[in-house]
Amino acid sequence: MKTNTSSTQTAEVKEQRNKATICATVSPWLKNRLERMVDGKEFSSVSDIVSLACHEFLIRHFPDQDERPVRESEKKK
Repeated sequence: MKTNTSSTQTAEVKEQRNKATICATVSPWLKNRLERMVDGKEFSSVSDIVSLACHEFLIRHFPDQDERPVRESEKKK
């Protein structure tokens, strides 16, 4: 049985990075606008823009709550 080395390596990289994946839908206009910002080198990826937007949302609307994210490894302690 053959093992797909590429997909195995991709899975290992995903396990090593300390990021969670979420899925959301946006309007085509918003998608195009975000992609233009990435193409213009203002941001490295759409994911970076979304992460920053979520962080700013939480700071603005929930300022009294702990800003430090809890990592999965810390939850088990």
